[in-house]
Amino acid sequence: MINIPKGTKDMLPKDSFKWRKVRNVVDELSRKYNLKEIATPGFESTELFVRTDGESSDIVNKEMYTFLDKGGRSITLKPEGTAGVVRSFIENGLGNDVLPLKLFYITPCYRYEKPQAGRLREHHQFGCEIFGANSLASDVETILIALDFYKGLGIEPTIHINFLGCDECKAKYKELLKEYTTPKLDDMCEDCHKRYDTNILRMLDCKSTECKSILAGAPKVTECLCEECSTKFENLKKSFDSFNIKYVVDSKLVRGLDYYTDFVFEFIDEDKTLGQNALGAGGRYDNLVSSLGGKPTPTIGFGIGIERLLLYIESKGIELKDDRQIDVYVASLTNDVQYVFKFVKALRDAGFATESDLMNRSFKAQFKYADKLNAKFVVTIGDDEIKEGKLSIKNMQTGEQVKMTQEEIMEFLSKNV
Repeated sequence: MINIPKGTKDMLPKDSFKWRKVRNVVDELSRKYNLKEIATPGFESTELFVRTDGESSDIVNKEMYTFLDKGGRSITLKPEGTAGVVRSFIENGLGNDVLPLKLFYITPCYRYEKPQAGRLREHHQFGCEIFGANSLASDVETILIALDFYKGLGIEPTIHINFLGCDECKAKYKELLKEYTTPKLDDMCEDCHKRYDTNILRMLDCKSTECKSILAGAPKVTECLCEECSTKFENLKKSFDSFNIKYVVDSKLVRGLDYYTDFVFEFIDEDKTLGQNALGAGGRYDNLVSSLGGKPTPTIGFGIGIERLLLYIESKGIELKDDRQIDVYVASLTNDVQYVFKFVKALRDAGFATESDLMNRSFKAQFKYADKLNAKFVVTIGDDEIKEGKLSIKNMQTGEQVKMTQEEIMEFLSKNV
């Protein structure tokens, strides 16, 4: 037997309604917030991710599925959604449309990492990107979109926020962090030695216990904010307070990708139910479009892993109900299969969710199956019913059963389904 590749997972029929629920929540968000859907390829030029995610990021260094195609080109399976969307934004001239452009996507992503609870080598991501707006309103709206998504699935995560500041603020902080870590570098991990030279801010994201302990006393990036950035961060927090949005200022939060600037955030499970606590994350990346050759375009967005989220929902005992139900089950005990087929088709053409026997079950077994499907009504077709021109229809909730013509059944169902 050939087994599924390590780090991947089948979506089984028993769970498909959960994915449909996620999609329904996203569709409703897109309507309420005027989000337009975008889809990008499952693989891109490797250079795209090196330039956007950063050579110092763990994704580029350790986690990308990269290979040479038959033309000798370096290709990478998409590890996250933002880079491809930004590439498409530039390549297709989307910045020439009326801004802001508010986009969303649900896409597969691929990362070669150790499979564990909530982490898969193939996972799916719901993401949102807002291009062209650099305002307090766009920052707050981005958070509200994400919170409405979580609320639609019955959860309320804590938001951790930080503010990295403008280029000048970040440069000042990097120097301060370098001064702090230089005498302590020998006691830090090998990865942090590399980050010290490539992107020192990434040290703050280190998972090593020793490094965490050393960096606990490091200066905070918010201490280096210029007056304009400091004011913006204060106004952002005041806006969250006015909306009763609960948040925690996390001075070590820098995000794992190099393109983030300004405002960054994570949605946190404080109980660490899955061993790791991030349920989604994002921030502002105002320089990303221009760094890839596009016009300077401020951008903010987030990404949320769907598999991890569904696992978290299950672990919390939150029930996602399957709201689909069979309207009519047609139980038949006749050799006139054409009559049954035509009636079933007529029901479906009229818009009713209809099921019928495909397994040559006994009459009794068909009713049991209809009950298992939670069908609202069962229509019985036998030779006597066909001769009489009236079929028996039973309400499976009340047990009430009457005989009607096909036309009467259609009218009855249109009023009662």
